Amino acid sequence: MDKVFQQSIFDGTEQSMFNRSIQLIKEFEAVALYRNPIGYAVGYSGGKDSDVLVNLFIKSGVKFMVFHNHTTLDAPETVYYIRKKFKQWESMGIPCKIYYPEQSFWSLCLKKKMLPSRIVRFCCSELKEKEIPELKYATHSFGVRKAESVKRAVLRDSIETRNRVDYSDKKIFHFDNTSEVKETGSCYTNKYFIVNPIAYWSDEYLWNYIESEKIEINPLYSEGFCRIGCIGCPVAGKHREEEFKRYPKYKERYIKLCNEIMAIRKQEGLTNKYNFRTGEDYFNFWLNNKLPDQEYDLFKI
Repeated sequence: MDKVFQQSIFDGTEQSMFNRSIQLIKEFEAVALYRNPIGYAVGYSGGKDSDVLVNLFIKSGVKFMVFHNHTTLDAPETVYYIRKKFKQWESMGIPCKIYYPEQSFWSLCLKKKMLPSRIVRFCCSELKEKEIPELKYATHSFGVRKAESVKRAVLRDSIETRNRVDYSDKKIFHFDNTSEVKETGSCYTNKYFIVNPIAYWSDEYLWNYIESEKIEINPLYSEGFCRIGCIGCPVAGKHREEEFKRYPKYKERYIKLCNEIMAIRKQEGLTNKYNFRTGEDYFNFWLNNKLPDQEYDLFKI
Protein backbone atom coordinates (compact mmCIF):
# COMPACT_ATOMS: atom_id res chain seq x y z
CA MET A 1 0.00 0.00 0.00
CA ASP A 2 1.19 3.50 -0.83
CA LYS A 3 3.07 4.97 2.18
CA VAL A 4 1.77 8.50 1.58
CA PHE A 5 -1.78 7.20 1.63
CA GLN A 6 -1.06 5.27 4.81
CA GLN A 7 0.33 8.34 6.55
CA SER A 8 -2.39 10.72 5.37
CA ILE A 9 -5.38 8.53 6.16
CA PHE A 10 -4.48 5.49 8.24
CA ASP A 11 -2.28 7.09 10.91
CA GLY A 12 -3.73 8.44 14.14
CA THR A 13 -4.96 7.31 17.50
CA GLU A 14 -8.04 5.56 16.08
CA GLN A 15 -7.74 2.28 14.24
CA SER A 16 -7.80 2.89 10.48
CA MET A 17 -10.88 2.10 8.45
CA PHE A 18 -8.82 -0.32 6.38
CA ASN A 19 -7.63 -2.27 9.41
CA ARG A 20 -11.09 -2.24 10.94
CA SER A 21 -12.56 -3.64 7.73
CA ILE A 22 -9.97 -6.42 7.55
CA GLN A 23 -10.50 -7.20 11.24
CA LEU A 24 -14.25 -7.45 10.74
CA ILE A 25 -13.86 -9.88 7.84
CA LYS A 26 -11.43 -12.08 9.76
CA GLU A 27 -13.46 -12.01 12.97
CA PHE A 28 -16.55 -13.50 11.34
CA GLU A 29 -14.83 -16.08 9.12
CA ALA A 30 -15.54 -18.81 11.68
CA VAL A 31 -19.23 -17.87 11.58
CA ALA A 32 -19.20 -17.92 7.79
CA LEU A 33 -17.59 -21.37 7.65
CA TYR A 34 -19.99 -22.71 10.28
CA ARG A 35 -22.99 -21.55 8.29
CA ASN A 36 -21.72 -22.75 4.89
CA PRO A 37 -18.43 -24.49 3.92
CA ILE A 38 -17.93 -22.09 1.03
CA GLY A 39 -17.14 -19.37 3.58
CA TYR A 40 -18.30 -15.86 2.71
CA ALA A 41 -20.56 -15.21 -0.28
CA VAL A 42 -19.39 -11.83 -1.60
CA GLY A 43 -21.91 -10.01 -3.77
CA TYR A 44 -20.45 -8.33 -6.85
CA SER A 45 -22.25 -5.72 -8.98
CA GLY A 46 -19.44 -4.50 -11.21
CA GLY A 47 -19.28 -1.16 -9.39
CA LYS A 48 -16.35 0.46 -7.60
CA ASP A 49 -17.56 -0.50 -4.11
CA SER A 50 -17.69 -4.16 -5.13
CA ASP A 51 -14.14 -3.99 -6.51
CA VAL A 52 -12.87 -2.54 -3.23
CA LEU A 53 -14.80 -5.20 -1.30
CA VAL A 54 -13.21 -8.09 -3.21
CA ASN A 55 -9.80 -6.44 -2.79
CA LEU A 56 -10.30 -6.43 0.99
CA PHE A 57 -11.38 -10.07 1.06
CA ILE A 58 -8.29 -11.09 -0.93
CA LYS A 59 -6.07 -9.17 1.51
CA SER A 60 -7.81 -10.72 4.52
CA GLY A 61 -6.90 -14.27 3.47
CA VAL A 62 -10.28 -15.74 4.44
CA LYS A 63 -12.27 -18.31 2.48
CA PHE A 64 -14.84 -16.78 0.17
CA MET A 65 -16.56 -16.95 -3.20
CA VAL A 66 -17.84 -14.13 -5.41
CA PHE A 67 -21.29 -14.12 -6.98
CA HIS A 68 -23.24 -11.83 -9.28
CA ASN A 69 -26.97 -11.77 -9.92
CA HIS A 70 -27.55 -11.07 -13.61
CA THR A 71 -30.44 -8.60 -13.86
CA THR A 72 -30.82 -8.55 -17.68
CA LEU A 73 -30.62 -4.74 -17.42
CA ASP A 74 -26.90 -4.10 -16.94
CA ALA A 75 -24.97 -2.00 -19.43
CA PRO A 76 -23.04 -4.10 -21.98
CA GLU A 77 -19.76 -2.66 -20.67
CA THR A 78 -20.65 -3.83 -17.18
CA VAL A 79 -21.52 -7.35 -18.36
CA TYR A 80 -18.16 -7.65 -20.15
CA TYR A 81 -16.31 -6.16 -17.19
CA ILE A 82 -17.84 -8.62 -14.72
CA ARG A 83 -16.92 -11.58 -16.94
CA LYS A 84 -13.38 -10.23 -17.23
CA LYS A 85 -12.99 -9.82 -13.45
CA PHE A 86 -14.42 -13.27 -12.76
CA LYS A 87 -11.88 -14.85 -15.12
CA GLN A 88 -9.08 -12.99 -13.33
CA TRP A 89 -10.23 -14.07 -9.89
CA GLU A 90 -10.86 -17.65 -10.96
CA SER A 91 -7.26 -17.80 -12.22
CA MET A 92 -6.28 -16.86 -8.64
CA GLY A 93 -8.28 -19.77 -7.25
CA ILE A 94 -11.28 -17.71 -6.13
CA PRO A 95 -14.63 -19.39 -6.94
CA CYS A 96 -16.93 -17.10 -8.93
CA LYS A 97 -20.44 -17.67 -10.20
CA ILE A 98 -23.04 -15.69 -12.14
CA TYR A 99 -26.66 -16.52 -11.28
CA TYR A 100 -29.24 -16.00 -14.01
CA PRO A 101 -32.89 -15.22 -13.18
CA GLU A 102 -35.81 -17.50 -13.97
CA GLN A 103 -37.36 -14.68 -15.98
CA SER A 104 -36.03 -11.46 -17.49
CA PHE A 105 -36.91 -7.96 -16.35
CA TRP A 106 -39.17 -7.60 -19.39
CA SER A 107 -41.11 -10.78 -18.59
CA LEU A 108 -41.37 -9.77 -14.95
CA CYS A 109 -42.92 -6.40 -15.83
CA LEU A 110 -45.47 -8.10 -18.09
CA LYS A 111 -46.35 -10.43 -15.23
CA LYS A 112 -46.77 -7.46 -12.86
CA LYS A 113 -48.55 -5.44 -15.57
CA MET A 114 -46.53 -2.32 -14.74
CA LEU A 115 -43.06 -0.81 -14.63
CA PRO A 116 -41.25 -0.63 -11.29
CA SER A 117 -41.06 2.63 -9.35
CA ARG A 118 -39.06 4.04 -6.45
CA ILE A 119 -41.56 2.43 -4.09
CA VAL A 120 -42.75 -0.65 -6.01
CA ARG A 121 -39.35 -2.24 -6.66
CA PHE A 122 -40.34 -5.79 -7.52
CA CYS A 123 -37.40 -5.95 -9.93
CA CYS A 124 -34.91 -5.73 -7.04
CA SER A 125 -36.62 -8.40 -4.96
CA GLU A 126 -36.85 -10.79 -7.90
CA LEU A 127 -33.67 -10.11 -9.86
CA LYS A 128 -31.13 -8.85 -7.32
CA GLU A 129 -32.15 -10.03 -3.87
CA LYS A 130 -33.98 -13.31 -4.42
CA GLU A 131 -32.60 -16.07 -2.26
CA ILE A 132 -30.15 -18.43 -3.98
CA PRO A 133 -30.73 -21.98 -2.66
CA GLU A 134 -27.06 -23.01 -2.59
CA LEU A 135 -26.19 -19.81 -0.70
CA LYS A 136 -29.13 -20.07 1.69
CA TYR A 137 -27.13 -20.16 4.92
CA ALA A 138 -24.01 -18.43 3.66
CA THR A 139 -22.76 -15.30 5.39
CA HIS A 140 -23.13 -12.62 2.74
CA SER A 141 -21.03 -9.52 2.26
CA PHE A 142 -21.86 -6.46 0.16
CA GLY A 143 -20.16 -3.21 -0.76
CA VAL A 144 -22.90 -1.03 0.69
CA ARG A 145 -21.90 2.23 2.37
CA LYS A 146 -23.83 4.68 4.52
CA ALA A 147 -22.43 7.56 2.47
CA GLU A 148 -24.29 6.35 -0.63
CA SER A 149 -27.74 7.48 0.43
CA VAL A 150 -29.82 8.76 3.33
CA LYS A 151 -31.77 5.49 3.42
CA ARG A 152 -28.62 3.40 3.69
CA ALA A 153 -27.29 5.71 6.39
CA VAL A 154 -30.31 4.80 8.49
CA LEU A 155 -30.88 1.13 7.61
CA ARG A 156 -27.48 -0.36 6.80
CA ASP A 157 -24.60 -1.17 9.11
CA SER A 158 -21.47 -3.30 9.38
CA ILE A 159 -23.26 -6.29 10.87
CA GLU A 160 -26.86 -7.19 10.06
CA THR A 161 -29.04 -10.14 10.96
CA ARG A 162 -32.35 -10.45 9.14
CA ASN A 163 -35.27 -12.75 8.84
CA ARG A 164 -35.47 -13.49 5.13
CA VAL A 165 -39.23 -13.06 5.02
CA ASP A 166 -39.88 -10.17 7.38
CA TYR A 167 -37.38 -7.36 6.83
CA SER A 168 -38.67 -5.56 9.92
CA ASP A 169 -37.13 -8.34 11.98
CA LYS A 170 -33.66 -6.91 11.83
CA LYS A 171 -31.04 -6.15 14.41
CA ILE A 172 -28.03 -4.03 13.56
CA PHE A 173 -24.69 -4.10 15.36
CA HIS A 174 -21.71 -1.72 15.17
CA PHE A 175 -18.42 -3.53 14.73
CA ASP A 176 -16.80 -0.96 17.05
CA ASN A 177 -18.52 -2.66 19.97
CA THR A 178 -17.07 -6.17 20.08
CA SER A 179 -19.20 -7.28 23.03
CA GLU A 180 -22.42 -6.47 21.18
CA VAL A 181 -21.26 -8.20 18.01
CA LYS A 182 -20.55 -11.41 19.91
CA GLU A 183 -24.04 -11.27 21.37
CA THR A 184 -25.42 -12.13 17.92
CA GLY A 185 -24.49 -15.78 18.44
CA SER A 186 -28.09 -16.84 18.96
CA CYS A 187 -28.97 -15.38 15.57
CA TYR A 188 -26.29 -17.11 13.52
CA THR A 189 -28.16 -20.27 12.60
CA ASN A 190 -31.66 -19.04 11.83
CA LYS A 191 -31.33 -15.65 10.18
CA TYR A 192 -29.78 -14.04 7.14
CA PHE A 193 -26.37 -12.84 8.29
CA ILE A 194 -24.58 -9.99 6.51
CA VAL A 195 -21.15 -8.42 6.95
CA ASN A 196 -20.62 -5.02 5.32
CA PRO A 197 -16.90 -4.17 5.78
CA ILE A 198 -16.98 -0.75 4.10
CA ALA A 199 -20.25 0.50 5.61
CA TYR A 200 -18.50 3.51 7.17
CA TRP A 201 -16.18 4.39 4.29
CA SER A 202 -16.74 7.88 2.87
CA ASP A 203 -16.61 8.62 -0.87
CA GLU A 204 -13.28 10.39 -0.48
CA TYR A 205 -11.78 7.55 1.52
CA LEU A 206 -12.98 4.99 -1.03
CA TRP A 207 -11.58 6.86 -4.04
CA ASN A 208 -8.27 7.45 -2.27
CA TYR A 209 -8.02 3.74 -1.53
CA ILE A 210 -8.79 2.85 -5.16
CA GLU A 211 -6.06 5.22 -6.36
CA SER A 212 -3.54 4.06 -3.80
CA GLU A 213 -4.11 0.37 -4.46
CA LYS A 214 -4.41 0.92 -8.23
CA ILE A 215 -7.64 -1.05 -8.23
CA GLU A 216 -9.15 -1.57 -11.66
CA ILE A 217 -12.73 -0.27 -11.86
CA ASN A 218 -15.55 -0.37 -14.39
CA PRO A 219 -14.57 1.67 -17.51
CA LEU A 220 -17.91 3.50 -17.40
CA TYR A 221 -16.63 5.62 -14.50
CA SER A 222 -14.00 7.15 -16.77
CA GLU A 223 -16.77 8.06 -19.21
CA GLY A 224 -18.69 10.17 -16.72
CA PHE A 225 -20.92 7.59 -15.03
CA CYS A 226 -21.33 8.20 -11.30
CA ARG A 227 -23.28 4.99 -10.67
CA ILE A 228 -23.21 1.48 -12.08
CA GLY A 229 -26.52 -0.33 -12.10
CA CYS A 230 -29.58 -1.31 -14.07
CA ILE A 231 -30.33 0.89 -17.06
CA GLY A 232 -33.51 2.85 -16.38
CA CYS A 233 -33.59 2.18 -12.64
CA PRO A 234 -36.12 4.62 -11.06
CA VAL A 235 -33.73 5.24 -8.17
CA ALA A 236 -31.19 6.73 -10.61
CA GLY A 237 -33.37 9.82 -11.12
CA LYS A 238 -32.15 12.25 -13.76
CA HIS A 239 -29.28 9.95 -14.74
CA ARG A 240 -31.78 7.74 -16.55
CA GLU A 241 -32.11 10.22 -19.40
CA GLU A 242 -28.34 10.13 -19.91
CA GLU A 243 -28.42 6.34 -19.89
CA PHE A 244 -31.14 6.18 -22.53
CA LYS A 245 -29.21 8.61 -24.76
CA ARG A 246 -26.20 6.31 -24.59
CA TYR A 247 -28.26 3.13 -25.01
CA PRO A 248 -31.16 3.99 -27.39
CA LYS A 249 -31.96 0.29 -27.94
CA TYR A 250 -32.87 0.04 -24.27
CA LYS A 251 -35.20 3.01 -24.64
CA GLU A 252 -36.86 1.34 -27.61
CA ARG A 253 -37.27 -1.87 -25.61
CA TYR A 254 -38.80 0.01 -22.68
CA ILE A 255 -41.34 1.72 -24.96
CA LYS A 256 -42.19 -1.62 -26.54
CA LEU A 257 -42.69 -3.04 -23.05
CA CYS A 258 -44.99 -0.14 -22.14
CA ASN A 259 -47.13 -0.86 -25.20
CA GLU A 260 -47.31 -4.53 -24.23
CA ILE A 261 -48.30 -3.67 -20.65
CA MET A 262 -51.04 -1.32 -21.82
CA ALA A 263 -52.40 -3.96 -24.22
CA ILE A 264 -52.57 -6.55 -21.43
CA ARG A 265 -54.27 -4.16 -19.04
CA LYS A 266 -56.81 -3.15 -21.69
CA GLN A 267 -57.53 -6.78 -22.52
CA GLU A 268 -58.08 -7.58 -18.83
CA GLY A 269 -60.19 -4.47 -18.21
CA LEU A 270 -57.71 -2.92 -15.77
CA THR A 271 -57.58 0.82 -15.14
CA ASN A 272 -55.35 3.28 -16.95
CA LYS A 273 -54.96 5.80 -14.15
CA TYR A 274 -53.48 8.63 -16.22
CA ASN A 275 -55.16 7.82 -19.54
CA PHE A 276 -52.00 7.06 -21.49
CA ARG A 277 -52.73 6.79 -25.20
CA THR A 278 -49.50 5.11 -26.23
CA GLY A 279 -46.67 3.18 -24.70
CA GLU A 280 -44.42 6.15 -25.32
CA ASP A 281 -46.79 8.34 -23.26
CA TYR A 282 -46.51 5.88 -20.41
CA PHE A 283 -42.72 5.68 -20.76
CA ASN A 284 -42.20 9.47 -20.80
CA PHE A 285 -44.47 9.95 -17.80
CA TRP A 286 -42.66 7.19 -15.91
CA LEU A 287 -39.31 8.73 -16.83
CA ASN A 288 -40.06 12.38 -16.07
CA ASN A 289 -42.95 12.71 -13.63
CA LYS A 290 -42.45 14.45 -10.28
CA LEU A 291 -45.28 12.85 -8.33
CA PRO A 292 -44.87 12.10 -4.61
CA ASP A 293 -43.78 8.56 -3.85
CA GLN A 294 -47.24 7.53 -2.67
CA GLU A 295 -48.62 8.43 -6.12
CA TYR A 296 -45.86 6.73 -8.04
CA ASP A 297 -47.88 3.65 -8.91
CA LEU A 298 -48.87 4.91 -12.35
CA PHE A 299 -51.67 2.40 -12.64
CA LYS A 300 -54.25 1.86 -9.95
CA ILE A 301 -54.15 -1.87 -9.33
